[in-house]
Amino acid sequence: MMDVHAPLSLVFMLCSLFTEGLSNSCIGRCGQGVNTAYNCQCNSACVRYNDCCSDYDALCLGGQTTVDALSAVMQDLWNSDTNRLRDSDYTISTTGSRLFTYVNQTALNKPTFQGLIRLLDNYNIVVGQTEQPTTSELAEVDDFMNTILATPVMAKTFTFLANNGHITNSNSVFRNTLMELWFNLYPRSSTGPTDSSGFEHVMVGELKGTSTVSGFHSWIQFYLEEKNGNLLYESFIIRKEPNMIATAISWHGIKKTKASFFLGTSPEFDMAVYTICSLVHRDSLCKFTLQNQAVSIQTWDIAHKSGYQIGSAYPSI
Repeated sequence: MMDVHAPLSLVFMLCSLFTEGLSNSCIGRCGQGVNTAYNCQCNSACVRYNDCCSDYDALCLGGQTTVDALSAVMQDLWNSDTNRLRDSDYTISTTGSRLFTYVNQTALNKPTFQGLIRLLDNYNIVVGQTEQPTTSELAEVDDFMNTILATPVMAKTFTFLANNGHITNSNSVFRNTLMELWFNLYPRSSTGPTDSSGFEHVMVGELKGTSTVSGFHSWIQFYLEEKNGNLLYESFIIRKEPNMIATAISWHGIKKTKASFFLGTSPEFDMAVYTICSLVHRDSLCKFTLQNQAVSIQTWDIAHKSGYQIGSAYPSI
């Protein structure tokens, strides 16, 4: 008589081995919160707690994306950034009392610039105070997303991320990924209220109490706040090609010793670069070559929230 238990035992053994294998892998788990049912973890906090799965870097940090591949896509984005201001569209003075001495206002009338500018006053910049977006403010985010997603820069960003396995090949998934990275709200502190987002931190800037300016990595916000008298240019630190600068500032009377950002670039370019770097090299330096110059972008995740969000992203110069 045939022993049916042997084949069944073999099946159970194979299933057990397969499940055990997954418990030691980041396959399908990148960005998930801590799960003690697994032997190792696959979120940014695992680096701190030294419990990352062995394939965390390759699967979740883009370890298989080479510097050459990053350099190629970043150069492609730069070449495609038709909304970037020309050198003649703005003038800066690193030795004067104001950084921006001239900006061509017509250049700022382009749809993606106007879309970003409409978002800048939608946020409570004080960390620790709950964000409560209105219906009209959420509609402005939706309009801005529609505008930037229609640009060649974002189309190339989608293609790169999909082709390299960082997102599935779906326009809706790409949009949702951008929303989660940039606009979905989160608590900046693990015990605080829902008071922040990637966009607010990077593109608008935040105030921590009465002593610290946090974020503030957009040249557009710098120019507008300087123009409106809310920001004082304190001193020049360094300028690096292509189109990067770091300065000391005072914003609403609070100092930041170093604020770095691209100069003259479009909103979609900045967000594309920071998006790619956040997905490929999370919580680390994202290094590539652009315009024959070495560039490093520092990215940070919000470790206490499950999934991927931009805690911060900026040129490291």
